[in-house]
Amino acid sequence: MTAEKRSFCQLICHINVRIGWTIFGIVFGISAVLTYAIKFQNWSATATCAIATLFACETLYLYWALKKNTIVNWKTSTFQLMIWPNIFIGLLGLIGCLVCYIIAGITHQGAGSIQAMYGENLWFTGSWSLVITKWTWQNAFFARKYINKVGGGASEDGEDVDDDDQVEEIKY
Repeated sequence: MTAEKRSFCQLICHINVRIGWTIFGIVFGISAVLTYAIKFQNWSATATCAIATLFACETLYLYWALKKNTIVNWKTSTFQLMIWPNIFIGLLGLIGCLVCYIIAGITHQGAGSIQAMYGENLWFTGSWSLVITKWTWQNAFFARKYINKVGGGASEDGEDVDDDDQVEEIKY
């Protein structure tokens, strides 16, 4: 791998960039919630968008803890409690996306005009259900990745690591 590719990856994968994109996602989600509720009265899209935005806030919380290195003080059980609920809710989001798209297609709901956006429209609800899946599975992957780094899994030589072992600093 060349130095240019490595430095580009380090740039786009840097924690500050991830925090920035997450904040952008939260702001976009809040504005979409307000737009769907006030302008279009699409309540199912409003609800799924709000749920997706809440999971984006969870992502921001995780990234901020990593940036400030307070994540090393978290208990292993904190990460374990994040994994399965996020996977399950993400699976529900994926199923919801498919169901919404199928129903929207069968009932010939439009999505190509501004007029089609007014009232309930399952194309938008399905899209936000997919966003729920994105945020939740990202959080589950993050928790699974860092559970080993803070002492919840096996060390590099294969031996179990105790919760009492101190991790100096997690390098991202």
